[in-house]
Amino acid sequence: MSITDSVASVSTAWTEQSTVAFQAGVLSTITTCVSEVEAKLKRGTLSATSAPTLTQAKNWLKRAKLELMEDRDYTFARKYAYVDLTAGTYRYALPPDYNGGQVKLRDMSNDAFIPIWLPANYDKTYPDPSAETSNTVECATIKNMELWLAPSPSASDRLELEYSRSGAETTADDFSFLPELERFRCCDFALSHSFESLHMFEVADRFRQYWEIGLQKAKRADGRRKFAGMRKQVLNVWQENAMVAYQRNKAR
Repeated sequence: MSITDSVASVSTAWTEQSTVAFQAGVLSTITTCVSEVEAKLKRGTLSATSAPTLTQAKNWLKRAKLELMEDRDYTFARKYAYVDLTAGTYRYALPPDYNGGQVKLRDMSNDAFIPIWLPANYDKTYPDPSAETSNTVECATIKNMELWLAPSPSASDRLELEYSRSGAETTADDFSFLPELERFRCCDFALSHSFESLHMFEVADRFRQYWEIGLQKAKRADGRRKFAGMRKQVLNVWQENAMVAYQRNKAR
């Protein structure tokens, strides 16, 4: 018995919605982050032949972004992008920096939110999406790195996706979406690996502690922001909706 994998690829061009960038500050780019690493490493300017190399330092800085996005759960970890659909096409590749987690899908052309179904429920209702008559999209599901719509769109509508980013930006050197304090933490991560590559393990452990303590502080700060205004009470969805209705009535 043999199995032949499909070789047809799904390629989709997503456009990131414009956002307000964080203050550039001292560490505005990956170049200035490298300069921060060089200053604390005290081994001169990093290059292709230095130890560690310039490429290694940049890779550790980029990995720090990925680690942050995996660990953090606040607004800058969310991203908004839109795509213009093709009539009759129900499969679309997700953005390359999609990181799983909670997803929201909005039909910008028809001003409506599209529910995201579990794949099992989607497959039961639409076992063959290609057999459905094209119409306005009613639901969607996510399979691996693909977004499946049902039914297939009948027009070139525009959909907006809100999702968790991985930190692997379209421009790999981009640090602008991170608050500056997080950029300093990325430098601590890179310095830990830099000293480790030089077998200076005690100093490497010191910067690793800076990194880990910073993550712990950041997660506590996330919690304070999320529960601000909730009187330190974890509200369920019914309480939240009731609070919104109360505030609206009060404002009238």
